[in-house]
Amino acid sequence: MAYYIIIGILLAITLFLWMQSTSAKKKLKDKNEELQALHTETEKQFQLQQEYISEMSQELRIPLYGIMGLTNLLAEDHPELKNNRKLKSLKFSGDYLLTLINNILHVNYLDSEEIEPQHILFNLKEITQNLVDSFSYATENSDNVLHFDFDSEIEQYVKGDPAILTQILMNLISNSLRFTKNGNVYFSVSLIKKKGTTATISFKIKHDGLEVTKEDKNSIYQEFIGVDKAKKSYLGTGLNATIVKKMAKALQGEIIIQDDSQTGSEYAFAVDFETSPNEDFTNQHPTISNGDAKSKVLIVDDNKLNLLVAEKMLSKENYDCTTIDNGFDAIELVKENSYDIVLMDINMPKLNGIGTTKRIREFDSKTPIIALTAVDVTQLNSQIIQAGLNDYILKPYHKSHLLEIISKNIISTT
Repeated sequence: MAYYIIIGILLAITLFLWMQSTSAKKKLKDKNEELQALHTETEKQFQLQQEYISEMSQELRIPLYGIMGLTNLLAEDHPELKNNRKLKSLKFSGDYLLTLINNILHVNYLDSEEIEPQHILFNLKEITQNLVDSFSYATENSDNVLHFDFDSEIEQYVKGDPAILTQILMNLISNSLRFTKNGNVYFSVSLIKKKGTTATISFKIKHDGLEVTKEDKNSIYQEFIGVDKAKKSYLGTGLNATIVKKMAKALQGEIIIQDDSQTGSEYAFAVDFETSPNEDFTNQHPTISNGDAKSKVLIVDDNKLNLLVAEKMLSKENYDCTTIDNGFDAIELVKENSYDIVLMDINMPKLNGIGTTKRIREFDSKTPIIALTAVDVTQLNSQIIQAGLNDYILKPYHKSHLLEIISKNIISTT
């Protein structure tokens, strides 16, 4: 009798444990399904957020391209306005706004490895000097002095990513100026070492304003963390520091902060560049001619202001420019005429630059076609290659970069 009771108890316990296990499994399954649904929704929202930020950045870049282009053309046409405060203010505002837009765009990829530096030839001394000049208006308003020193041992022309470098430097100089009132900011570019064609170049920004405390130093390079609220007027949200850290990493560099309560703070980082003799750069920029004829350029863009800026910019360099505002007419022009290069806006209504290029490639496989885009190129890279585009230029662009890309692609077909 006792035996049957024990068996009954064991069966009851087994049944109870089985029911509990089944219930637990069901709860776990339901929880997993709930988490999976939440994960899917989160990914969807993140993707929508990325698309929105990208689209917004593009919409901001397009009018900014016109503003910056016209400002530069105005300065070229009227050299007597070189020291005009209003023109300086306009140029600074355009450059600074571009940096902010780039910051927003790159925040979109903080958790990815999609920031791929370019490797193009540029004048290092020119972009750093222009950067200093762009801050002249801001320093006057804050009664600060921005000192600049460029090591004469550095070859002016190097290969690297001028856009990312400029963004890092603008953020660091801007933050240093925010820390400083009635003081000094020192910006120096120095050669650390040179091995073969590789030069290691140091960039230092030092200010004698408010020092960065150890606590702040540990926090300002964390994502979206700024300094104490009492100092918020200096560093703002901490967004710039986050971007600077990521941009420096993309260039294989690291931001180092040195603090001294008596002398202020110093930000420094070093980058390796491939050097190139000065004559290499100048030889790439002259207009490429066929005999006595100017190089013929077709510019395709639905934005009238963008067409005006590009045409004026290239006409000054002795290019023969034709402009058209839609893809369908661009196809007909390429069929009926011979161009040395085509500059193709990507974001056009009815028939965009990708579609236009695909149709041109059906009858013309040789003419270089360069994408002009305000969209981050990481989103378009595969489409650009598949369409048959030869290269791309991100708006807004510097004149020297535009001329280099045009010359390089015309040379490659001659």
